[in-house]
Amino acid sequence: MDRALRELYREFGYTGPQPEAEDKPRTRGIPSGVKPEAAQDLPPLDEKELRRMEALLKDKPDELIAQFNKYSQHQYTEEEVRHTLSEAARAFAEPKVFLEEWRAQHPPTPGERTRGIGGRKPKVPRELILYPDIEIDPDNHRFEPLADVLGWAFNSGYQFLREKVKASFFKEPFVWHHDFDDHFKYEMKDRQGRPLDPEQKISFALFADFGTGLYHSRYIAKNIEALQPEYAIHLGDVYYSGRSYEFENNFNKPLQQVIKNCRFFAMNANHEMYSGSVPYFSNIYKRRSAKRGWLAQEQEGSYFCIWNKNYQIIGIDTAYYGDGRLDKPALNDWLGQRLREGKEASPKRTNILLSPNEPYELGKGSFTKLYSDLEPLIKEKLIDFMFWGNTHYCALFDKSPKTPFIGSCIGHAGHPIYKADVESNELKHRELPKQNAGVPPALWVDLSSRFPEHTGLRPDLANNGFCMLELEKDKVRLIYYDWLKKVQHEVSFSV
Repeated sequence: MDRALRELYREFGYTGPQPEAEDKPRTRGIPSGVKPEAAQDLPPLDEKELRRMEALLKDKPDELIAQFNKYSQHQYTEEEVRHTLSEAARAFAEPKVFLEEWRAQHPPTPGERTRGIGGRKPKVPRELILYPDIEIDPDNHRFEPLADVLGWAFNSGYQFLREKVKASFFKEPFVWHHDFDDHFKYEMKDRQGRPLDPEQKISFALFADFGTGLYHSRYIAKNIEALQPEYAIHLGDVYYSGRSYEFENNFNKPLQQVIKNCRFFAMNANHEMYSGSVPYFSNIYKRRSAKRGWLAQEQEGSYFCIWNKNYQIIGIDTAYYGDGRLDKPALNDWLGQRLREGKEASPKRTNILLSPNEPYELGKGSFTKLYSDLEPLIKEKLIDFMFWGNTHYCALFDKSPKTPFIGSCIGHAGHPIYKADVESNELKHRELPKQNAGVPPALWVDLSSRFPEHTGLRPDLANNGFCMLELEKDKVRLIYYDWLKKVQHEVSFSV
């Protein structure tokens, strides 16, 4: 590969193996007829695939724009998509010249390119620096839908096109509960492996869309570590595309101490699937086989039930067999069995469902396909609480006749969020009751900014954070922290 082209990829976030430096293609576990190169991490967009995208934009612009919007969760205009592809074409044609012009227009910031060259580092107030070893970089635009649109094109454009043309690709073989004696059911335990007393408080750190490696997500990891929960659960999405090096740099390294000091579970989402969930499942296997410190990790597959006398925390896989779907009969049956077991137990258990995807969304008056998949179980009133990621904001929703459970979106741990989008959707959500849509009202929406107003830093960005779920004998307590460990909302529910 040309040196200038390699530098172009690195500039826009692709730091994986280059073609001439790749290891021998993987062969173990690949079904016959599958090309070895198809089992590697998702490749970056190349000039050939770009031409195919340009042709698709010309022939079926609405379809390609819909793909961009789906994966970025931003409403791009046709003009913006055309401009992005035009810029990518110019970059491939003259990568060296393009980079020179790009860097002149976008001076380096701490954490990007070469430190200390060009640009003025914004001053961060001392009171915000909780962890001096993590540099707060307000001008880092990585992963932002608009400012990093070329990064998304280079890193995930191949997936946009692959799905559009229905191209097959290798997926890590799925791991089923019936292949394990425990059927993916795990009794709640303390750090020493002893069953937890159901009368005592048990804490779970819940967070989603964390895997960016940006300063605010690394702060969140430090904050979870400091709170010392018994469990930590990531509801999915390692960016850009769930590649091996993205898992290592954006997920494993920031969470190293969390994984070492509590029982850790990670869920499978659409961005993990961009790389066929090969790195995702590999990380599960590594955590189980490599005991860190004195704590052994239990997770065996991409779904699970963690239970005690009073509660069940149930995680599902809504990515492997379809983006945002749970319509595989064996998975639906397993979930139904777990939920009914909880309600048939004596005393009845409170069922808390975790999903990478949403049953409904802030500001939208319709339910998702996942809701339809879950509807028979919802109608039986088997779900008491539900948490999800994928959509990038934080909110708490009330019950409604169609959703007889408390719901919460917590997709705000790592991915940047535009504040105006959240504010607009929150206003739209207030109008939904007039439309008789059946979507539940919001009890609380996090409308705060990433930085305190007095700093003047990035007022365009909404806040990032996580949720602490605390289970007591007869009460569920939710504490929503932001990335600076400030409590944004706190509420308790009797059960």
